Amino acid sequence: MARRILKAEKKVPETLGKYVYCVVPNLKERESFGNLGFNAEEVYTLDYRGLSPVVSDVTYRDYAVDEQEVEIHRNVVEHVMQEHSAIPVAYGMAFKSTKLLQIAMSAGYQAMQKALPIVEGKVELGIKVFLPKDLEQMGPAKREECSSDFLSSLLAVSSDSKKLKLFSDRLILNSTFLVEKSGIDEFSLQVGKLQEKYNELKVQYSGPWPVYNFVDIHILGSKRRGFR
Repeated sequence: MARRILKAEKKVPETLGKYVYCVVPNLKERESFGNLGFNAEEVYTLDYRGLSPVVSDVTYRDYAVDEQEVEIHRNVVEHVMQEHSAIPVAYGMAFKSTKLLQIAMSAGYQAMQKALPIVEGKVELGIKVFLPKDLEQMGPAKREECSSDFLSSLLAVSSDSKKLKLFSDRLILNSTFLVEKSGIDEFSLQVGKLQEKYNELKVQYSGPWPVYNFVDIHILGSKRRGFR
């Protein structure tokens, strides 16, 4: 089954396997995305019951977990999502054979079918709102008022949102939003209006990203968390 890509083990025999970056609705015909994968291998689609895992051929052994490899994974998913709706998959999902990948696809099939309407035509956009140093003493009520205004205003132009961890005392909002690709400009316009309204605050706006926070990215792993 799926295994995490960890530190290389020299004694493990090297055999070609399949590394999965994401899953897209079935394309019927094999599609190539170019040599974007690990070791500049071709990234292409396979077919499984109306779904197409996006894969590349890899040496089936433990790979070092490093920023460069994570970046390759992320870049492939972002490239695919430019043309297709993509269910992102967690980094490190490698399979020893196509057969084992098919077994994992079968186990996660129902959850992936439920995820398709969520990812169809949508992206993820992130918003962080910080207090400047001279406003660190802003009271809890005012912080909540600002946070609620951002959330309600941005939910009006998005499909869903998810609150993320507040990792700093100055951070009053850290949320990600599920937005139609056709609605990105409207969402950006609303962010601009909020920045003008709260010009004393620092707003970080990021994306578009694959919808990592709205589906189970471990859907092909042996320890699936189930559909959220």
